[in-house]
Amino acid sequence: MGDLKQQLQLKQRELEIVLAIDGVRDSAQGPMAMLSGIVNIVAEQFKSDLCLLYLIDPETKLLELKVVNEHNKGWLQLHSALLEDVAEKALTLDALTIWPAQEVLPPEVLSHVPATLQLALIPIFMECQNLPLGLLLLTRASAPFSDDDMALLEIAESQIDSAVIQAYTYHELEQRNKELETIYQFDRIRDQHLPFDEMLDVVLQELCKVIQAEMGFVMLYNPKGERLEMRAITHEDLLRDTRYYRLINQLANEAMESGELVCNQNETRARCAVMCIPLILQDEIIGVFGALHRDPQRAFTSDDRRLLRAIVSQMDTAILESMEKRNLRRVLGRSLDPHIMEALLAHPEEAILKGERETLTVLYADLRGSTALAERTDPETLVEFINAYLSEMTDVVLSFEGTLDKFVGDEVMALFNAPLPQPDHALRAVRVGLAMQERYAQLLARWQAERGVGAEGIGVGMATGEAIVGEIGCEKRTDYTVIGRPANLGARICAVAKTGQVLVSEATYELVKDKVDATPVPGMQFKGIGQPVTVYLINRVLEDA
Repeated sequence: MGDLKQQLQLKQRELEIVLAIDGVRDSAQGPMAMLSGIVNIVAEQFKSDLCLLYLIDPETKLLELKVVNEHNKGWLQLHSALLEDVAEKALTLDALTIWPAQEVLPPEVLSHVPATLQLALIPIFMECQNLPLGLLLLTRASAPFSDDDMALLEIAESQIDSAVIQAYTYHELEQRNKELETIYQFDRIRDQHLPFDEMLDVVLQELCKVIQAEMGFVMLYNPKGERLEMRAITHEDLLRDTRYYRLINQLANEAMESGELVCNQNETRARCAVMCIPLILQDEIIGVFGALHRDPQRAFTSDDRRLLRAIVSQMDTAILESMEKRNLRRVLGRSLDPHIMEALLAHPEEAILKGERETLTVLYADLRGSTALAERTDPETLVEFINAYLSEMTDVVLSFEGTLDKFVGDEVMALFNAPLPQPDHALRAVRVGLAMQERYAQLLARWQAERGVGAEGIGVGMATGEAIVGEIGCEKRTDYTVIGRPANLGARICAVAKTGQVLVSEATYELVKDKVDATPVPGMQFKGIGQPVTVYLINRVLEDA
């Protein structure tokens, strides 16, 4: 009769454990709440002093403490010893095991715990694949674990296995949703087309929110100095601590060298967690994204690392595009009409700065008698006049969507048909030359009347032909310019143009002859050209052109 009653009581306890665990699985808000609830049920049912749930991180394969239930204060001091000396060893078990404390705990820990202390270790498996997921560890000193306790623990283990798998699945879905939300959020940041520095600041602020980091940073590689440079940071004051600064630089360079995400958890000296991921674009590492947390208990998890990868996957091309746009603005910003600039920036994939062979029309406009003007004009007035003249000529070039190449003293050089195609490039250049003469005459009339400046006129010359156009120079200075015969010939034609004249090469004339009134000027001799050259004096553009 006693045995039957004992069996009924055991069955009742089994049912209570199963129902309690099922109730938690059905009602818990999220996987961690579910696991915490199950650990609390087990700890209460078996009157444990300490109950710990360890799970294996799917990415790192490391054993991580997830849930703690401490019934008696002070038992948690066993944690480090249990993790190092017991938990890892328990992963090799394939069944519930009871260990006396004397067999597994080091002497320095045994001196602080009761001699009756026992440890119950319950391996957690995914049975279909015999894959270890973690373990549940209970300690109890009040009474040894009995055979009934062993049976009940095995019942609990069967429920815990499926609960952990459910938690993994739930967590995986939750993380996938969070990754998608993160990708969407950072995609929206990309679509705002913010200025480069503002974009980096917004990205880092959002990064810190998503992965709950204390500081986010972006470092970009400077090929000239062959080193990483801090480009944006959310909490610059943290870098005043040299420990953090050195650690960030160390891990950033490791990420650059390995081409992989690097994460240094709970660094002993700096007492912080740092992770860095390289920005790899077109098989070239251009920088590093990273995050830092000073709290030694707040390590970056595998979920944090996945989210950082998702963020960088959205922002790497945006950063490249912004860097290319900055380069375009640096090289071309003073040479192009703003509408042309925006058209180029809208198509960053076009490598316009790369040297290419193109058919171009190259125009020169030169102020005549500038040496004599300088001798009879005070320096301040002369500089003001030359600046006003160059400004007017620049406005004319840009108004016809030409490209201002450079100023050489008081000479203006402009290109047509680059960097964007202009089928009517020769006619545009002719119109610019005539407009320059008209605009200069108006400018000179004002300066003569208001300031008494008696300057001479300008001569304009141009030539058309194949040339190499692109970004040319050295590391310290580059210009978007042209090299080739039309550049040389255009300069020589400009040199012989008289005040008020617009002279063009024969190749230019052939492209515009049906649209202009022109007078041939044969027999021109130019240095470097053996045969006499015919140039054409443009009188006007025909009304129907």
